[in-house]
Amino acid sequence: MAFSTITDLDVVATQQHSRELRSRLLATGSSTYVTGPSGAGNGERVLVLGGTGYIGRALVPELARRGYRPVVLARSVQAKNEAEYADAEVIVGDPTLAADVLAAVAAAPTDVVISLLSGRRPNDAEECRLVDHEAVGNGIRAAVAHDVRQFIQVSDFGAYRPELIPQVYKLQVEGELMGQHHGALPWTIVRPTAYFPYLSATFGDVKNGLPYRIFDHGEHSVVNPIAREDLAEFIVNQVLNDDALGRVLPVGGPWTEDNMVTLKGAGQMMFDVTGREPQWDVVTLKAWDKKTARLARLGRFSTQLKPVAFYLEAAKYWSVVDHVAPSYGERTLRGFMERLKDREFPTGSFRERMKSGTNAMPTDI
Repeated sequence: MAFSTITDLDVVATQQHSRELRSRLLATGSSTYVTGPSGAGNGERVLVLGGTGYIGRALVPELARRGYRPVVLARSVQAKNEAEYADAEVIVGDPTLAADVLAAVAAAPTDVVISLLSGRRPNDAEECRLVDHEAVGNGIRAAVAHDVRQFIQVSDFGAYRPELIPQVYKLQVEGELMGQHHGALPWTIVRPTAYFPYLSATFGDVKNGLPYRIFDHGEHSVVNPIAREDLAEFIVNQVLNDDALGRVLPVGGPWTEDNMVTLKGAGQMMFDVTGREPQWDVVTLKAWDKKTARLARLGRFSTQLKPVAFYLEAAKYWSVVDHVAPSYGERTLRGFMERLKDREFPTGSFRERMKSGTNAMPTDI
């Protein structure tokens, strides 16, 4: 899905908008949610779909600490040996297979199903359909069939303005839950903003002496990212919480100087943490639009170029669309980067490491 071209007037206006929005939010603060664990379980069985991903590795231990009995549907038996799942039941199965999900729900009385499912390749339309829509649908149908008391869908703040393939499917799933498309089922939808690794993806570049890329002035949008530990705590707060039923809950991290950032602000934070003088690689959105449009045209005839055009569109989306939600938690992006600064990163740019398949960002933080 292509964006309309941004004009010179838009470039100036967005910078003013972002600065005013950030200043206003920092001055007012957020009181929608109270940070801290609320509610505890009594051995209720909670099945987590997508529990072996980045958020799941924080969510599953949090469920166990709070007195629930977490169950993880994992594609590999290896998860049984990982520390995060020491207090969880691990069932080997594929969430894209309806029978595997149904069996996991039916294995014992299940009170709650939580879906963290998200395709690993957001540029692959078929994978997004299978994971972000069909696999989540498998969980919903299994929950309906076995009278599960609550289905929690961890969606995407981007569902408020869906431009990318996964967001469109996530919004469709939300509609199916709200409309009881698959049958009566109490639901809760959580829409998180960005996660720390995304806003730190080029930390290795900066640490290795490379410039940081920004579009125009780098202040087209504002985001308050959330730590996975805080998001995990927030999700568990909603488990079997009557006040959460039938609600869409947008959530982000703290509204603080160290966490409420523009794209340029995130880059400046990297330079501050690594002790480097700022070095910017400035690209105009006009030039980016032209490049994206050209690759999109060529992508109609080339399977190799089509995903490249998607990534260019995605890069623009995350650079121009505000992702600001009510605050939860105390962990900040600056704190995350402080924990990254002693890490060794492979040489070469983020783009080169992505092409070679080298892990670009630690997932144990």
